[in-house]
Amino acid sequence: MEVIPAIDILGGRCVRLSQGDYSRQTVYDDDPAAAARRFRAAGARRLHVVDLDGAREGRPVNREAVAAVLRAVPVPVQVGGGIRTLADVAAYLELGADRCVLGTAAVEDESFVREAIARFPASIAVAVDARGGRVATRGWLQEAELSPLELADRLLDLGARTIIYTDVLRDGTLSRPNLEAAAHLSRHVKDRAPDAMVICAGGISSLEDLLALARLGVDGAIVGRALYTGDLDLARALAALTPGTR
Repeated sequence: MEVIPAIDILGGRCVRLSQGDYSRQTVYDDDPAAAARRFRAAGARRLHVVDLDGAREGRPVNREAVAAVLRAVPVPVQVGGGIRTLADVAAYLELGADRCVLGTAAVEDESFVREAIARFPASIAVAVDARGGRVATRGWLQEAELSPLELADRLLDLGARTIIYTDVLRDGTLSRPNLEAAAHLSRHVKDRAPDAMVICAGGISSLEDLLALARLGVDGAIVGRALYTGDLDLARALAALTPGTR
């Protein structure tokens, strides 16, 4: 299972939010690229970067900070936050992103998602962000009348094969992941599309949490606050969970 450090950018700085609440932010580094270099030095083989301002405003805002991260490390980086057009996708891929993560657009603009997957099939991931049984959108500030499984089915029908599942209520809380929900969604997705990848996020606080997710058969786990606080040692986690293991 792949362990993927998260770098969330708000106002050009590396922050973590609690439960997606923009008013409950902690700044961990004024330079996101420096955080990326530290994760790479600890052995990270992929990074997950989110433009939080972009997610809220519906357009890329911290493009230069994201570009600096892409320049800083020689590992694949998946980028999300405010990506709503094919031009946005193409621009990030040209800057060096390995994947673009579509969130709100995955709920609100099926034609865009279908075309993005058709044009960039290996470079699109889609987000299933869940809050209390409903899908959260627009920087997690709104909810859609759609369940996570319903959205997953819709995205698989559109051709998506990389799905990132986040439990919003656990994100940034160090309260342990929602293993039951993660297992349910992962089984559902893989029953529908055995070649699909499922990456989970939200609440991961320890190596034990990562091992529990690996036992569920998920393909990756995105870790944020626990790495910044020191609750989880990245090098140790990577040694225990190398990419490709289940």
